Amino acid sequence: MAIYHIGTCSWTEKTLIEDGSFYPPQLKNPAERLNFYAQHFNTVEVDSTFYAFPAERNARLWVERTPSSFLFNIKSFSLFTFHKTSLSVIPQFLKEELPERLQKRPHFYLAEVPEEWLKIALSAFLSAINPLQEENKLGYILFQFPPWIEKSRETMEYLSWLRENIKGTLAIEFRHHSWLSEENRDDTFCFLRKERLAYTCVDEPQLPWTVPPIVEVTTPELITRFHGRNKPAWEKKGAPVEEKFAYLYQEEELNRWKEVVKKKSPGAERVFLMFNNCFRDYAIRNAKQMKLLLAE
Repeated sequence: MAIYHIGTCSWTEKTLIEDGSFYPPQLKNPAERLNFYAQHFNTVEVDSTFYAFPAERNARLWVERTPSSFLFNIKSFSLFTFHKTSLSVIPQFLKEELPERLQKRPHFYLAEVPEEWLKIALSAFLSAINPLQEENKLGYILFQFPPWIEKSRETMEYLSWLRENIKGTLAIEFRHHSWLSEENRDDTFCFLRKERLAYTCVDEPQLPWTVPPIVEVTTPELITRFHGRNKPAWEKKGAPVEEKFAYLYQEEELNRWKEVVKKKSPGAERVFLMFNNCFRDYAIRNAKQMKLLLAE
C-alpha cells in the first residue's frame, strides 16, 4: 500500500508568514516554524537550494528538528537545470576552478561549463544534503527544467548523466509541451522508466506553452506538484511570483485529483502531493484538505 506524503513547497514563504493564520505569532524564526510545520505535515520542499548551495550544517539541523519519518524534498540548484546562474552564488572554491573566461562573467549557463567542473559542483551540492540521505529523510531531488528546454537527444543524455552521478530519487519536471505531446509522451515515459527517473506531474494553467496534467508512475514514486490555475497571472508578462501562485483550489478540484491519485497509486510505493500555490496560506489549506480527502 502506498504511503502518502502531502505538504507544501515552502515553510518560510514571505506571504505565508505575513498572513499570520498558520504560524502562531510567538514563532519568530525558521527553526521554530519548521518544528510547528512538521506537526501538521510529513514532508516539505526546500526551494532555497535552487538559488544557492545549501549548507551541510542546515541539513543536519533539519534532521534534528523534525520527526524521524519526515521527508525533505530538495530543489536542484539552478545551474543543473539549464537556468541562467549568477557567479555570485557559486561557492568560492568552485569559482576558483572555473575557466578564466567564466570567472569574469556575472552569469553563465550549464552548456558553458566543462563536464569535469560540473561533476565537482554536483558532488559538492550532494555532499551538502547528504545528512538527509544518511538519515533516510531525503524524499526526492527535484530537477525542474525551464519552459524553453524542448525534448531532445542532448537533454536526454544529460538526464542519463545525472542518473549515473546521483543516488536516490530524481524527480524530473518538464515545462515544455514537447515532452508530453501525444506523439512524444510514450517515448518520454519509456525513457524515464529505463533511467529510473521519477516523472513529476504538474497541475497548472493550460496555455500553449504549458504541459498537460498527466499522471504517470515511472519509478516507485508518484509525484504531483500543484502550481494553481491562475491563468490570467500566468499570461501576464512580468507578473510577480506570488501573483502567479495566488490560487486556492476548490474542494471539487481536489476531489477530482483524489480520484486520479487513488487510481494510480497502486503502482507506487510512495505518493508525493506537493502544493506550490504558495500565496498566503493557500498551499497550507489545500494540503490539509487533500490529507482529509485521502483519509476518507
